[in-house]
Amino acid sequence: MRPETVRRRGVAGRLGAVAGFVREHAAAFGYGLFTLVAFVVALLASLPHDLIAARALDVATARAPVRIGFGSVALAFPNGYRFTDVRVTPPGGNTPLATLAEVTLRVPPGALFTGNLRQAVFSGRAYGGEFRGHVRVAGDTTAGTLEASGIRLEPALAPFVPAPGRVQGDASLSLHLSGDGRTTQSSQGDVTLAVRGLALEQVSVRGIRVPDVAFPTVDAAAEVFGARLQLKEARAEGDDLRFDATGDVLLREPLPQSVLNLRLTVEIPPGAQPALRILTGLLPKRAPGEAPSYSLKGTIGSPVLR
Repeated sequence: MRPETVRRRGVAGRLGAVAGFVREHAAAFGYGLFTLVAFVVALLASLPHDLIAARALDVATARAPVRIGFGSVALAFPNGYRFTDVRVTPPGGNTPLATLAEVTLRVPPGALFTGNLRQAVFSGRAYGGEFRGHVRVAGDTTAGTLEASGIRLEPALAPFVPAPGRVQGDASLSLHLSGDGRTTQSSQGDVTLAVRGLALEQVSVRGIRVPDVAFPTVDAAAEVFGARLQLKEARAEGDDLRFDATGDVLLREPLPQSVLNLRLTVEIPPGAQPALRILTGLLPKRAPGEAPSYSLKGTIGSPVLR
């Protein structure tokens, strides 16, 4: 018999012996594997996830113009965390800019222990809607996307609309941004917004009561270039009021000091509600037959219509 044949039979015999041993002790191997998995799960469950998550968030948002806090955190096996009652606040502020019911954040496994978050995907629920996206850090650049749908405007805007004012409607948002992660002025990207069933009720602007209006559809698209927000289009159409807007907003911090340079077209049909027809008389005068176009200057906090 040739040596090669003897060698092959020898290898096959050893493999067969190993397979037979595994079959004979399958229960023991299964129990050992189960014990190992149970040990790893128990180890992960016993880790101080609140401290790990807090440390990871501190590192991830060290250069961001916001601070993030949360009510509770739990492990989202195997490589993430699920946060509840997430609050986004400006530095030194107490009033949240946003409150998210739940956020699930997933990162590479090693980042859970080191807090070195270089990339992450996230999803969650907020204001009756859902959102998802990702963030990636490369050198000094932070890039991310956000897709949100079904966001109820009434609870989302409640902190910014003085009572008894209400802004109702459902919004969808698509956001793509990149920058150094430290200020809004470093950002570049684009954003689109769609609102369905928008309604303003008992809203006041600079102490002046705005007539109640409703818009079945509102659509807007803008691009961000450094500190400049270029509004490519914003259009709202309702039975009592229709308007279009384009132009630029020079972003500043805090945001209410951002400078406006917008061009508006406002149309109030003859059959509009009386309060809106009265408002027409307060708009800057135009010659008969002249297009109802206006410029919006000043700042977000103190706009001036001309």
